[in-house]
Amino acid sequence: MKKTLFDYLDYKLYLNERIDNSPSKGRGIKLKIAEYLNCQSAFVSQVLNGIPHFSLEQGVKLNSFLGHTKEESRFFLLLLQLERAGTNELRDYFMEEIKDILSKRSEIKNRIDIKKSLKPVDQQIYYSSWYYGAIHMLLSIKEFQTAEKIIERLHLSREKVTEILNFLQDTGLAVKKGEHYEIGVTRIHLNKDSPQIQRHHTNWRLRAIDSIDLNLNQDLHYSSLVSMSRKDVPVVREILLKAIEDCRKVIKESKEEEIQAICIDFFKG
Repeated sequence: MKKTLFDYLDYKLYLNERIDNSPSKGRGIKLKIAEYLNCQSAFVSQVLNGIPHFSLEQGVKLNSFLGHTKEESRFFLLLLQLERAGTNELRDYFMEEIKDILSKRSEIKNRIDIKKSLKPVDQQIYYSSWYYGAIHMLLSIKEFQTAEKIIERLHLSREKVTEILNFLQDTGLAVKKGEHYEIGVTRIHLNKDSPQIQRHHTNWRLRAIDSIDLNLNQDLHYSSLVSMSRKDVPVVREILLKAIEDCRKVIKESKEEEIQAICIDFFKG
């Protein structure tokens, strides 16, 4: 299984291995880091292979360059401060902070194994934005099971995608296997009276507005205000319900190749 930042206690070893494991074995990445930090590439090489260390200010910029989440950013800076510490007392202090983070992460991983459904507090996060559901659903498609492909597909920042993938892993909604992510064992089920139902509807209708603005040929949008008899209202409603059921049957047998959003409204104007 691919190592993460939290498997390291040496920030230089982490950076070197991450660079080596990058496409083309990281060719050109050191130069990009130097440009991002506004320093000489020779200095970057000296830090990664010698005694000098990055400054804390450079550490903050590296967090951004590497797309670290908030938790990863904090851990990376602790590793940097551990190496820069001038006394054993200060070094021990940072090591205790690091151990505390690793201990809490271990507890979370142990809890994931017994999870069956998403907790209410995690549901609030999951339904806070369409991002979570979209990324979660993309993991069912082989083509989009890497962070890079998700970033390319949804046009989101690396930091945001990494943050959501970590959330999906921590809650058991996703599992990481090497370079790829897959759907996890945890399931989501909302009761019809759940407060998250309203948020779920809102998220995807806001996303529909974005789609209308893009005006892509393959997307379908239909809106109409009509006057009709009261007796025909349930007739039209039943037609729409039947259409939904027919769609569900097709989707159930359909191969996972793309994600599509379906939003249907029929209400009193």
